[in-house]
Amino acid sequence: MLKDLDQGNLVVVGLMSGTSLDGIDLAACRFERQDSGYRYELLAAETYAYSPEWEDRLRHLHLASAEEIFETDAALGTLYGHHLKEFIGSLKIRPQLIASHGHTLFHQPGKGFTTQIGSGAHIAAVTGIDTVCDFRSKDVALGGQGAPLVPVGDHFLFAGYEACLNLGGIANISLLSEGKRKAFDICPVNMALNELALRTGVPFDKNGALAASGNLLPDLLEQMNNLSFYQQTGAKSLGREWYSLHFAPLLENGSPADLSRTVCEHIAVQINKIMQALPAGAKVLTTGGGAFHQFLIGRMENTGNSHYVIPEKELIMFKEAIVFAFLGALNYWGRVNVFDSATGSVKQHVGGAMYRGD
Repeated sequence: MLKDLDQGNLVVVGLMSGTSLDGIDLAACRFERQDSGYRYELLAAETYAYSPEWEDRLRHLHLASAEEIFETDAALGTLYGHHLKEFIGSLKIRPQLIASHGHTLFHQPGKGFTTQIGSGAHIAAVTGIDTVCDFRSKDVALGGQGAPLVPVGDHFLFAGYEACLNLGGIANISLLSEGKRKAFDICPVNMALNELALRTGVPFDKNGALAASGNLLPDLLEQMNNLSFYQQTGAKSLGREWYSLHFAPLLENGSPADLSRTVCEHIAVQINKIMQALPAGAKVLTTGGGAFHQFLIGRMENTGNSHYVIPEKELIMFKEAIVFAFLGALNYWGRVNVFDSATGSVKQHVGGAMYRGD
């Protein structure tokens, strides 16, 4: 292993586990502070799949007892720690920092709380490396939505695009508006599409073949588009609780193919409604698992005026892990890593709590 780098040149491993339960994404990055901003280099990346037992446990954990939730928090942190230890062992340099988003269990900023499990204390104990975690809680305490946090990375690392769109469990976007970085959640994506794919016995809709084979359900599409969340303005965020209460019930009747086709149309409508604020032909960096859904991307392209740029596979899969590594680096340097213009909090600030690895 090489010795630690200087304070302005930091190697960080970012960890992201999304609401769609696609797996545990790890990205090792080198960040360099420069007079003009920041530069990053992706050194290595890996996805560790959840076992069927873990996937089932996490999918239903929001219904569990408090004791089971705390037990799972510790066990998941230990699991993350062992995956990280294996991943770090394959690197040619030892990172100074781990930045873990964890796995979102509850997200109710209106009630003053958000919960990401996967104990940072256990990660630090297993790996022996300083670990930044719990990135969202301080923002909620400051009156914000606790989300989205990725816009800070978009602003500093991906400034060559008019907007950055993430098609994960939930779609979210960041864009420049009136000189400020604005961001918000848009609608469910893989949270719904993967659930429908599971009904056919597969974990996801490869290339959108299931959706492409279905028929549009106009009445259902209207119901989806009329949900009250889409009438809200300003900083706003979605969580599994909202999905379970408002969106999942709309998917109870119908074939998986027809429902998938209609969900894709709904996603395209909601995303292109947002894109109307951008110039025609605006370049939109599009990442997350949904970027592989060819039918969905086709509907987005055909119903709007923006150019959805699909980057190389590594960036599609690991952008959020890269950004959370960056947010960890900013925390380490004591620099702002949450924009109030994105989350609606009373001020921009440094988010995240650190557990020392020594």
